[in-house]
Amino acid sequence: MKVLFWMSGYFDRHTTSEHLLTAVIKHLCEQGHSVHVLQKDTGGTLPSIPDGLRDLPVTTTAIPFRAADKGNFIARYLAEFKYVNACKKHIASDYDAAFVQSTIVAGFALKAARRKLKKAVLTLNVQDIFPYNAAFSGSIKANGLIFKVLAALQRSGYKRCDHIITISEDMKDTLVADGTPADKIEVVYNWSYRDEPYENVDLAPVAGLFDPGRFHVVYAGNVGVMQNVDLLIETARLMQDDSTIRFDIIGNGVYKDKLAARADAYGLTNVAFHPMQPPELAPAVYAAAGVNVIPLVKDVYRTALPSKTATCLACGKPVIFAIGRESKFGQKAMKEAGCPVTEPDRPEELAAAIREIVAGRCDCRTIPLFERDFGITRNSAKYATIITQCRP
Repeated sequence: MKVLFWMSGYFDRHTTSEHLLTAVIKHLCEQGHSVHVLQKDTGGTLPSIPDGLRDLPVTTTAIPFRAADKGNFIARYLAEFKYVNACKKHIASDYDAAFVQSTIVAGFALKAARRKLKKAVLTLNVQDIFPYNAAFSGSIKANGLIFKVLAALQRSGYKRCDHIITISEDMKDTLVADGTPADKIEVVYNWSYRDEPYENVDLAPVAGLFDPGRFHVVYAGNVGVMQNVDLLIETARLMQDDSTIRFDIIGNGVYKDKLAARADAYGLTNVAFHPMQPPELAPAVYAAAGVNVIPLVKDVYRTALPSKTATCLACGKPVIFAIGRESKFGQKAMKEAGCPVTEPDRPEELAAAIREIVAGRCDCRTIPLFERDFGITRNSAKYATIITQCRP
């Protein structure tokens, strides 16, 4: 098959989804297909076709793109809409299948793809469910007019595609409740950078981040409203009398300065902020932690599952999911891996879970879950098969 791989992102800069996208493209090629990548040109210095794909039947078209301020919701939406419009003329009619990467303008993208590719198999990847995520984070009013219009636009895209791949059972439930047929949706978890767990990781590159004499509670990733890193600050405030425990927040984002100011206002000495580390150091960061915390704003588990989940599990260190006990994924992690699950608005629960781990009373077994459900080879192959599979 000739496959159009329509990205909402780009390869000319490193991103957290780069390893996911390249693995899927590789598997498509290994299955005998050719791939044309339609992507953004952001002026980055990396090649538009990554080194690992250059010897494969992969071509690309890069569309000039200027990103809007992440804190400006309207500008971001308009920038993505303009990008879709610019891509339309580059969608040839002879593709047998098309994959559309997760985007807040999926309705417009799928409409454009279906108009040009009347007989092609169309697959949409849903990494987070817009505009529900925006409503849960408070960016727009839930069930207000703007929400209803944006939700209807996304829903129109879901109707036009043949397959939807999403990344958790909770997200599938949200899509079904929104009106998408369950048999159209496949759940495939995001994966880490390799199939094998991270054992005996070299911690030297991140040694400067951590104090070997303290127990480190680590959050690493984007520091935005959705990630609910507020919870760690409030938990650190409850635990500030324990000098053996430090909370390390590693990453950048629009919300980081506000959190740092709050920590200063509280007079916290048990919180340290660090810059974002390169993606290749993620295993070392998670392996160096005493416990990794994955928090989300209340109810956001219905619309997203952080992509770092796989790497955290692969490192074998305890993981606390502060996402809410109603989450199906949270229940799975608790049942199958012994991971504590707490409510996102209860810092006292997170503090109690941390104390249980410090005391050695929490038996987390994360690696078997990682090996069973988060393998790069198995899961990227699932993507490739779904993308090229006609619906009955």
